[in-house]
Amino acid sequence: MSKSYAIALSAVVLSSCGTSNPNPPELGYESPKSAIEKLGYDAVSLPSTAYGPGSFVTSVKGFGMTSPLKLTYLCRPDFTNTPPPIIDAAASAEASRIFSGSFKLGVSALADLGISAGITDIESVTIKFSSVKIEQLGFDDLQAIRSGLGPKCGEIVQKFSKNGIAYQTKQAIRADVTYTANFKRGASAEAKNIAIQALKATFGGSAESNSDSSATGTGLYYGLLLSKL
Repeated sequence: MSKSYAIALSAVVLSSCGTSNPNPPELGYESPKSAIEKLGYDAVSLPSTAYGPGSFVTSVKGFGMTSPLKLTYLCRPDFTNTPPPIIDAAASAEASRIFSGSFKLGVSALADLGISAGITDIESVTIKFSSVKIEQLGFDDLQAIRSGLGPKCGEIVQKFSKNGIAYQTKQAIRADVTYTANFKRGASAEAKNIAIQALKATFGGSAESNSDSSATGTGLYYGLLLSKL
């Protein structure tokens, strides 16, 4: 089994492979972030389809490389000739087991998901994960990507590497997720819509609304294992 990984959020379990957690976490008991870190990965501040295996990244200025990560690309991924990632079946099964079920987050925990606006009418949010996969690239693949960089990208990576802030993603936790908001009594339709839009914002362009109380993100990276360059 490959080296562990970590994810960033605030209370989670995944509904995958038909398994369920016989003792699901209670409100505030455990966060997705802590579950991710148990696996040895760093959590991502705002889960998205960005920063998968092979990507060249650095921290957003002022945030450092502590979990949950706030990252930006050093080079455009479509210019780096990255091969398809390898799916680690054993590690994926273990991650699915850990994240089976659902997590219920209180309002104070939503900040860990990057949600700050539109949550005043939310009492809690239930999170369910599915299709959990561990993606990775071999060291030979990572080396081939670095060797094939164009002059501009190579110069940028070298510059950031000299300053100790250049990284390449080695492994990642990827999953589908559904967030369901549990609203306070009397919340208006407008307030619910604002809250769902805030939830969708955590998924970037991959989110879609299922109803006036839930949103789904597909193929999002929640935890990364980075190699320093």
